[in-house]
Amino acid sequence: MICRAVVLLTLLAACSPAHDVREDDAAGRALEVAAHRAGLVSEVADATGVYAVGEDRLCLTGAAPRYRIGVSVDFGEGQRCIGHGIAQGRGDLTVDLGDGCRFTATRIGDQLLFPVRTPAACARSCQGRATFDTLSLDRLSEASGEATRLRGADGKLLCVD
Repeated sequence: MICRAVVLLTLLAACSPAHDVREDDAAGRALEVAAHRAGLVSEVADATGVYAVGEDRLCLTGAAPRYRIGVSVDFGEGQRCIGHGIAQGRGDLTVDLGDGCRFTATRIGDQLLFPVRTPAACARSCQGRATFDTLSLDRLSEASGEATRLRGADGKLLCVD
């Protein structure tokens, strides 16, 4: 019986990988560094990218802590908001869409949440009953190139200089 156990353990040991796990770690770190250098992956603190849910869209271009922001909310014909401005921060973002429309957007992982009630001045960017209130968007891409090409409900680029 003991002989069988020894033989079984020897066979299992022979089937185990012979490489060093540290080599895998080094290769993984090298791949991650290369992806950052190529612009394929951004830093966690960096919010750059495309965010969307349904017909609602948002782009952030630039780099932390200062971004160009464009927001488009589309509830159908005659019911939309489109705003352009600046967002600042490394975690939560202070959003300034101009003309007194200034508020803090909360970042939770790859989700961006607007406040329950945005300032009344934000209504200047809206038509009909649409608002920026309680807008909740998921990050779809970290690519700056995609963010610069995102279009709003009016068909125009959202993150323009």
